[in-house]
Amino acid sequence: KNKEGAMSNMKTLSKSPLKTSLNYLKEGNVKSAQEALGITPEQAEKNDFINCMMAFEQGLKLLLTGHHPESVDPLRKAIPLIQLTNDEEAKFIVPTLADFAEGISKLLQGDAHGAVKLLNLSSDTIQKLNFFTPGLEKVLLSFKAAAELAVARTFINIGDISRVELSFGKVDQIHEELLSKLDETNPEDSPFLNEVYGSKIESALLFMRMDLDVLDFNSLDRRLESTKNNLGKLSEFIVNEPKSPIKTAIEIIKILYEIFGIYNRIGKRIIVDRLPLTEPGIKELLEADKKIFEARQKANNAGQRGQLFLYTINQLKRLHDSFFTIGKVQKKDFGRISGLISLGALIVQIIIVHFTVKPTGNAALLFFFGELIISLIVGFGYEAIKFKPLLSLYSEAIKTQTGKNK
Repeated sequence: KNKEGAMSNMKTLSKSPLKTSLNYLKEGNVKSAQEALGITPEQAEKNDFINCMMAFEQGLKLLLTGHHPESVDPLRKAIPLIQLTNDEEAKFIVPTLADFAEGISKLLQGDAHGAVKLLNLSSDTIQKLNFFTPGLEKVLLSFKAAAELAVARTFINIGDISRVELSFGKVDQIHEELLSKLDETNPEDSPFLNEVYGSKIESALLFMRMDLDVLDFNSLDRRLESTKNNLGKLSEFIVNEPKSPIKTAIEIIKILYEIFGIYNRIGKRIIVDRLPLTEPGIKELLEADKKIFEARQKANNAGQRGQLFLYTINQLKRLHDSFFTIGKVQKKDFGRISGLISLGALIVQIIIVHFTVKPTGNAALLFFFGELIISLIVGFGYEAIKFKPLLSLYSEAIKTQTGKNK
């Protein structure tokens, strides 16, 4: 029965007046194309029939390939003509698709409030879409996830983190429902799979950035680990995808994940463990710098879809420069501070010994220099080699004093 139902839906779609009209138009049969939609010659002339139909086809193609912002105008241009047709399905679906495309466009521009109004489908709208085209179930779930994502972004804009987490939780629930209807071996489901896993990682990256802002490396560790599987899935699905803004966005997401991994390792070393940068760490930071540049280039070339990532990229760049500074200062200051502390402690010891043992003459002077040199070596470690001339002078004095005693 399911197979028969699917076949029935396919036949219904293939016989839709709108699709029939487009097929006639491609064959150059303008008259039959108009008749298929119930458009009179007068209406066709007044509404620029051919250009409107071609705009609709262009808009639909752009929408289905992920070029949401570019699809809005062509779809909107076709609506006045579509409303004159006898295709009730098209009259409802085309404006809905145009709203969806514009909603995604506003979401990409950062206008989350405007996006919510266009993406938040009512129950009535969903029922009608299901009635006209039962095969749109996956698309409807995609709409619902996009609407909830827009809501999450409104909370991000006002800094309401608890509600951001709640909205992302709803997005996950919708995506899990969508995943249950997808077939990973079906190429037609690839865009939906990219959307699901891309959104999962993108939301994880948002919280990773927050973790990094407050230097919560334990939480960052957990997020990196829990996101690893989704990243692997995403990497599988985008291999054969044609070049598009969506694919570029997914490539940026992968690069950012790698950068967060590097910063997690470096941050734990120089901030949590208070250790200096080592040569491998410096190499990792240099590699991260290249990745930041690559991510920025891709974001700049991805149009509106890439703009969402630029804030995170800029934040990571500032953090990158700070890691270099902290790593270098940590190494320099550690030796300096520990040396001064040890020096101070041993000078106190010198004073105590001076007033208890009370060495005199050359012995007192040698005792003082001996304690001073020991304090420098203890405190500054290897860096105490800079005091080698002082050590030579002390050694010669010891030899002279020893000779006199003999």
